[in-house]
Amino acid sequence: MIALKLAFRNVLRRRERSLLTLVGVLLAVGAFVAMVSLAEGMYKRVSLELDGRAVDIYVLPDSAAPLPTGPMGTIGLTTDTINLDWVNKIKKVPNVTNVCPVSRLQWTGKKGSMMVMGIRKEDIEKFLPALRLLDGSSDLQPGKVLLGKGLAESEGLTIGKGMRSGQTVFPVIGLVGAGAGFQDYTAYINLKSALKLGDGKGASELWVQLKDPHRAAEVVKKIEDFKIPNVKVMTRRDYLGAANDYIKYAWMLQCAISAIGVLIAITAAMNTMLMSTYERMREFGTLRAVGASRMTVSTMVVAESVILSFVGGVLGIAFGWIGSILLDRAMVVVMQITFPLASVTPTLILEAMALSVVVGLVGAAIPSVLVWRIDIVRGLKWS
Repeated sequence: MIALKLAFRNVLRRRERSLLTLVGVLLAVGAFVAMVSLAEGMYKRVSLELDGRAVDIYVLPDSAAPLPTGPMGTIGLTTDTINLDWVNKIKKVPNVTNVCPVSRLQWTGKKGSMMVMGIRKEDIEKFLPALRLLDGSSDLQPGKVLLGKGLAESEGLTIGKGMRSGQTVFPVIGLVGAGAGFQDYTAYINLKSALKLGDGKGASELWVQLKDPHRAAEVVKKIEDFKIPNVKVMTRRDYLGAANDYIKYAWMLQCAISAIGVLIAITAAMNTMLMSTYERMREFGTLRAVGASRMTVSTMVVAESVILSFVGGVLGIAFGWIGSILLDRAMVVVMQITFPLASVTPTLILEAMALSVVVGLVGAAIPSVLVWRIDIVRGLKWS
């Protein structure tokens, strides 16, 4: 307790130097939170999206990326399709109960590219059980559109208004929401309408439901035996794992960029603590002379550094939260998407706090060793 009191007192005594250390840690933690929030938000939405689907097996073109959002910019963009003749053949495979062809389109809205899903009206309830009708009608006839509530709010559309795709106008018949994933930012049209707007040859994906999901690997093998040209067949787990690979690489890139700020913060913390330590060598020597142990004086140095970095971490989280919002808006503009990406999760906050403490500990490493090794007589003579 004595070491902590002395450390806190010294933090207040060297206000200018303490402020510089706080700013360094604040910027490092803020950059980490803002950057990594994009990957965290994407992971959260992807997981929630797939949890909101009743799909056991995905059949999609080899050139398509397994992203439940559909293409994002040029990521996962493909014009390859799967012939609808395969739907009935897959449906005859033992253990298969339903097969849903899905067509993905992108329309241009007021704020960017909108995700559009072409699906048969009878498949919505079977394969998207989390999607609920909030207002209007869910009778998805050709030429009509259902809007996710988030997309409707973003585009300023209500029931009765029309969405335009080229020269075709789709009246909005209902608003739907799932409260999770990307479903609230998707427009749903009848599969026939989607095929008419596309190349008309086939579906972007085939979703498969099984009677016994535990035997998914057997069904995957039977579908692969059909030798469908240029497609890949993935279980629910494989699909999620492949989608998370994209997110993992994004997370690594963002962490690498953030690491620059972290190294600067560590350097600033260590520099501050070294200067403070050299200035107070006589003080440390006096403490040793009156009975303080090596552990006490070293703990005082470490505590001082950790206090500064911890406070900087708390302020950095607030700064990063604001930065996350601004960065998210920038990504929406750059990538031309209509849904938010960034999310500051509890896990990210804990990681940021742990990072700030690590900065403090590393910054105090060399100064604490210097104080530990100082001789009492030499410390008292220090000038």
